[in-house]
Amino acid sequence: MTISTPNHKLQFAIALALCLAVAPALRADSDTFGYTSSSSVAFSYVDIAATGTSVLANGDDASATISLPFSFRFYGIGYTSLCVSTNGLLSFGSCVANDFTNLDLTVQSPAGNQPLIAPFWSDLTFAVPGAGSVVYQTLGSAPNRQFVLQWNNATVLNVSGNLNFQTILNEGSNNILFQYQNVGSASAAVSNGAGATVGIRNTDGQINGNRLQWSYQVASLANNMAIKFTAPAAAPAIDVTSKVKVTTSAFTLNRTTNLYVGTITVTNTSTSSVDRPLTVVLTNMSAGVTAVNASGLQPGQGYFYTLPGSGPLTPGQAASFAVQFTNPSNARISFVPKVYSGSF
Repeated sequence: MTISTPNHKLQFAIALALCLAVAPALRADSDTFGYTSSSSVAFSYVDIAATGTSVLANGDDASATISLPFSFRFYGIGYTSLCVSTNGLLSFGSCVANDFTNLDLTVQSPAGNQPLIAPFWSDLTFAVPGAGSVVYQTLGSAPNRQFVLQWNNATVLNVSGNLNFQTILNEGSNNILFQYQNVGSASAAVSNGAGATVGIRNTDGQINGNRLQWSYQVASLANNMAIKFTAPAAAPAIDVTSKVKVTTSAFTLNRTTNLYVGTITVTNTSTSSVDRPLTVVLTNMSAGVTAVNASGLQPGQGYFYTLPGSGPLTPGQAASFAVQFTNPSNARISFVPKVYSGSF
């Protein structure tokens, strides 16, 4: 009788092959703006289901606008609010209409051309028995806070299996973390992101390369997996006030909101283009006047706004943004504008 001994090297090779067949490979990618993505990051799910603020419960193809606790810089522009959708999607500037159909970020743009963060963009719903909601919460202390948005017990219509995943926006670094607690379901067409878009994109990302798509309708995800999108370091802001002209409309009182409202327009009066992002700071603001819709507050200077639009401001080109002020004493609203190429 011949007794065979196990071939341990062969057994190890088989086991490794099986693991690789079910676990997504570690990856690292980058885009033209300078964002990088990697799955070589520890999974550490911050479950806020019991402590966060709930929105979109019972919603299907629904969205909600949420104020951010800090200015979050995304593709060079600071945002103080975002739109969250039941369909595993975040957008800046406005909500995405008809977002139940996910897109390939490398070749397509949503109808509104919004900057997007897509942790699991698919046709999800909370309008079924046992489903949850989106919950959000701010954790930590300034200047290192985290804003967590969590899709808690989301599901695909007519497919059993709850999905739990989250996006974490980091103050200061402006890094983005996707974490996947459970992305399995009863359908292979849904499980592990097989029917989803995963990634980030800027305005015109499909054209200018400002997009970093992890996957599009590929089962690239797994339970207990995390993907980190690292933002490039912000370039120092350069004072370009001498190259532009800043004008304002009259500031009129809206008696419904009791806010003074108007617009500020920046026109490039130089002979060369001025690179965006462009930041307008309202220095020496009248005493008692507060800007309520500013992008943020620059210490020692004043409230600031990020000029809308993408691409350089060409000679003669102008761009405007809306402003809102509280002014309880009805003082004359005045300030000295300074314009910077770059973000704070």
